[in-house]
Amino acid sequence: MNLILSLLILVFVSQRALALVVEVNEGEGSVSLPCQYSGFIPEDNPTVLWTRDDLDPKSVHIRREGGDDLRGQTQLYSGRTSMKPDALDSLDFSLTLRKPTKADSGNYTCSISNGREERRLRNIQLQVKDQQVEVGVEEGSESILLPCKTKPDLPEDTRVEWTRSDRELMMVHLYPNRSDHLKTQDNLYRDRTKMNKDLLRTGDLSLTLKYPTDWDTGGYICTIYRDEDILRQKVVLQVKEQFPSWTVALLVLLVVLVLLVVSGGLLFRFRHYFMSGECLLLHYP
Repeated sequence: MNLILSLLILVFVSQRALALVVEVNEGEGSVSLPCQYSGFIPEDNPTVLWTRDDLDPKSVHIRREGGDDLRGQTQLYSGRTSMKPDALDSLDFSLTLRKPTKADSGNYTCSISNGREERRLRNIQLQVKDQQVEVGVEEGSESILLPCKTKPDLPEDTRVEWTRSDRELMMVHLYPNRSDHLKTQDNLYRDRTKMNKDLLRTGDLSLTLKYPTDWDTGGYICTIYRDEDILRQKVVLQVKEQFPSWTVALLVLLVVLVLLVVSGGLLFRFRHYFMSGECLLLHYP
């Protein structure tokens, strides 16, 4: 009995270990759960199923030949899931989940079925985190460090992407296969980004952004493609103006008020001189 229990635990742990890990911060616009298929599509009633076994009902998303079938979808995912329109043709069964929350954390299964038999294609472990790093810097500073750290001794084929998350997809810095690849980098960041040379050994994937301006303020995503895992960390950058316009306006107003007070005080103090001068003018023959 103990041997059987040990084998069951081993199988369970092995399945979790083989699961693809996808991390995302709560509040992001969406997250993609990847599932690509290279086999044959069933001729009769081909159906792609996304499920979570810990839910009741466990259906997250179903795609048939005629389109999505969401009649049995659990309420938690209502209006938040989608697949590519040509999923059954392209064999890309990836699921897009919009506005992920911590309640979405769990183990997802991508399967294909013909109505009689079901074949599991991919197990996804989604981790929705509520933490994000916030950093600030004054405009005009030489540089700012956007932190991103993970476990050291990363595989040589690890791919790291830094992108903007608050604008349309914008590549800030790309590091695939042990070297920088900046041909796809947005021109606004050209010659302004740098990563550590030994980042795969240390696991420090932080990005140095040179000469930050107010336009650089916003959210940045550090995406790590490690083996089959996809890890994401969010950094919010706030670039502060050295002298914001409202402080300049306030300073000018204060100077004007001081001048008015000083001039008013002088007029009041020497008012008798002005009055005596007026009297002399009136009595002058």
